[in-house]
Amino acid sequence: MGTKTALFARNQVGGMFHVEDQSLTTGDRWFVHSGTGTDGAGYGQNPDSPCATIDYAIGLCTASKGDVIYVMPGHAENVTTATGINCDVIGVTIIGLGEGDLIPTVSFTAAAGSVTVSVASVTIKNIKFVANFATGVTTGFTIAAGADGLTLDGIRMHDTSAANEFLIHASIATGVDRLTIKNCRFIGLAGTMSGSLVFAGTSLDTEICHNYWRVDSSDSVIHHDTGVASNMYLHHNAIINIDTNTAEYCAEFKTGSTGCAHDNRFGYNKVDAEVSKGDAMFWFENYASNTIAESGLLDPATSHSIP
Repeated sequence: MGTKTALFARNQVGGMFHVEDQSLTTGDRWFVHSGTGTDGAGYGQNPDSPCATIDYAIGLCTASKGDVIYVMPGHAENVTTATGINCDVIGVTIIGLGEGDLIPTVSFTAAAGSVTVSVASVTIKNIKFVANFATGVTTGFTIAAGADGLTLDGIRMHDTSAANEFLIHASIATGVDRLTIKNCRFIGLAGTMSGSLVFAGTSLDTEICHNYWRVDSSDSVIHHDTGVASNMYLHHNAIINIDTNTAEYCAEFKTGSTGCAHDNRFGYNKVDAEVSKGDAMFWFENYASNTIAESGLLDPATSHSIP
């Protein structure tokens, strides 16, 4: 009778045997690299014979098994359609390997280019997403209904120029629950962005934490004013809006939204702009400034006393 251990030998059809650490996940591992990979049978489960594209690797995964896709250092691919990278397999984790300039890069080279997430429990980590289309990329991430439990961790989103920009970093469908966005950087140039995280309606148990924004957003950077956010948890973010034309917010939540915002830093380069809105939320130790080179003030201001 055999003994089962954390190490497990697996054979890929047309490939070779390899040993996996099953204490991390019992799912399959897949590897992607644009320079050395091939989208074809026998490729993907070995870093010496990887797939060429992320979407092809997603198609090799099995739903709800905890499969992991490793995007190898130096990988680069272009996305031109709304489903160029289509996360449609439940429970898949996509991890970019590498640091600095070797972090895998996905470039959006058409207005419609997007990463679409339409199923639950997807995680995307440590990948750089670049807007590189002359009239702007409409939406970087299309987070559709059904994408409950999505985690974006340590991703980077950058504009190439003021014209080659993201108009929206992520659009989030109504009813998406348990969304987590953490450790991310969103960097935009002076252009025509309308919002970074744009919620189409209600949400439940969203956590947004440890992120940095420096963008030129004509509407609120975090725009959650169409539907109520229930138990929103917003903490340890720095949100800088360099827009000087429209007075909106760094973080805006619809009247009646609940939850907590603490230890955030808001900067809006317009002297008459409010920076946060959320009348039914608790706000603790959040600082805001409308003036460059001056320290922020507590926001919202307090007038009550604790008995």
